[in-house]
Amino acid sequence: ALLASTITLAAVISSTLSVHLLSILQAGDLALAAAVGLGALVGPSQVTARAVEMMIARYHHPIWTKLASASFVAIGVLALWAGMPAVPVALGFYGAGIGLESIARGTLPLALFGPSGYAKLMGRLAMPSLIAQAAAPSIGAVLMQWTGAQGTLAVLGGLALFNVVLAWSLRWLLVRDRGVHLQPG
Repeated sequence: ALLASTITLAAVISSTLSVHLLSILQAGDLALAAAVGLGALVGPSQVTARAVEMMIARYHHPIWTKLASASFVAIGVLALWAGMPAVPVALGFYGAGIGLESIARGTLPLALFGPSGYAKLMGRLAMPSLIAQAAAPSIGAVLMQWTGAQGTLAVLGGLALFNVVLAWSLRWLLVRDRGVHLQPG
């Protein structure tokens, strides 16, 4: 349940922010062209983080990828909430975090539960995430209407911090209950 919760929460944050990013940036007094230009930083940050992860993944357990992902997203969302001049750095962290999440949501379940029944497990993990992803942008629109961009970022920042807590809780349970060795080999 903890693994599904952290994967689902990450999906809620990323789908909400991805849909509303330009509106949020424009609410911070950026012109549309500037908002699009800054928003374009997310993609290269995702790719860069994935490339770095591919080079170093054999040296650590996938829980560390999940922890980095959750932490980077939280840093990015909270820095975005802080506004300019932190926006480019914020979007870099956010992009890196969601890039790592795309790796962690596949490698962490495999490391925890093994290849037997992996496809069924991934389906069970994906269902709540996909439902939440579908609903999140609409809920985000209501949140934007009621609280504005800053209020929406504050809520997303709170959710991102909670996701960091969930990821650390998962790591703690792995060590305590399963005796998981968090290093490769």
